[in-house]
Amino acid sequence: METKLLFFKLLERYRRALFFCHGYTSRGMMPAGVPSEVEDPTIELTHGDVVHPCVRYIEEGFEGHKWWMVYTPYYGDDSRLENPRLCYSDAAEGEVPVKWIFYCTIVGAQETGYNSDPTMIYDNSQLYVFWRECHTPKAKEQKCRKLTVGCKVHSKQVTFLSEPQMVDALDSIDREVSPTLVARNGSYRAYAMHLDFVPQYIRYIPSFIGCKLYRSGIVFLLDALGILNMNKSYGVAIWDSSTIERRFQYKKTIQFKNITKLYSPWHMDIFKSNSPKEDDVLYAVVQTRQRHARICLARCIGGEEFSFFKKPLLTTKDIGMMRLYKPSAVLVGDKFYLFYTAHDNNDMKWNRLFVTSIDWELLMSRISG
Repeated sequence: METKLLFFKLLERYRRALFFCHGYTSRGMMPAGVPSEVEDPTIELTHGDVVHPCVRYIEEGFEGHKWWMVYTPYYGDDSRLENPRLCYSDAAEGEVPVKWIFYCTIVGAQETGYNSDPTMIYDNSQLYVFWRECHTPKAKEQKCRKLTVGCKVHSKQVTFLSEPQMVDALDSIDREVSPTLVARNGSYRAYAMHLDFVPQYIRYIPSFIGCKLYRSGIVFLLDALGILNMNKSYGVAIWDSSTIERRFQYKKTIQFKNITKLYSPWHMDIFKSNSPKEDDVLYAVVQTRQRHARICLARCIGGEEFSFFKKPLLTTKDIGMMRLYKPSAVLVGDKFYLFYTAHDNNDMKWNRLFVTSIDWELLMSRISG
């Protein structure tokens, strides 16, 4: 374990040097987060692991609670554990939510395949949770490999929606990774990452050689060194629907603007601005790569143009830990809350949840300067 940790630390220093050569700072604009306590009813199995958090603040409250989070355990990268759970926090006004109470399990392990990428939206006094199903019986029924499905939650009961929200029948190319659903102009829109999981250079060599390269770890090393990307990121896929409970239709994919070649955006979460002057502005917190990532902020004007701020929100140097993973963000009044997970230095199988916060105007002045 010590050798593995040392190896990752050396890779991190190498990547910081790459960013320095490209004129990017090694420090983020926010302080490192504080650890969160998440109640886990299956602690012996899942070890309190938290990955892919999606946090929402409901001003009027839902069932007496304002802070809600859906996440999946993923201890040791075990996809059998990756089953969405819902929890809430009763943090006082102005306080950072660091204690989360288990509410219910959204869906259990699949007969075949696995769950991933949960997200959440509160709309018309209803709390909706959505997640991906990968290689499951339901995906097979829809004649695809992966799809996005959802449910309504009430009184610790889960009511599954009658049809999937997003269905993509493509093979290695996936246009619904890490989706976020938002209400917009009387209808609904889903933003998701558009990725190709097979590197372009692998397609030009015999498949048996490509498989050997993957198993040997060479592809992972080339990706970490910034020589060749392990995945191809096409940008943000846009899906639209007139109602949240029916099928969304793929519209188009848009590329991120103002982005360095060192980034290959992997997962993201979206939140709305509180300012009346930014009525049609969205913000995205983005994990810049699958591994060796930073957390960055992007602004979306008009619903279809995402542009990165050059300065990051957080880097691994800020937090002193490895593998920053998918963030979630909430803007409450004038305060910005950023939630993220990272590997514990003493147990790299364990993803721990952290939260940091900052005054929104202060963050804007720092990140724009």
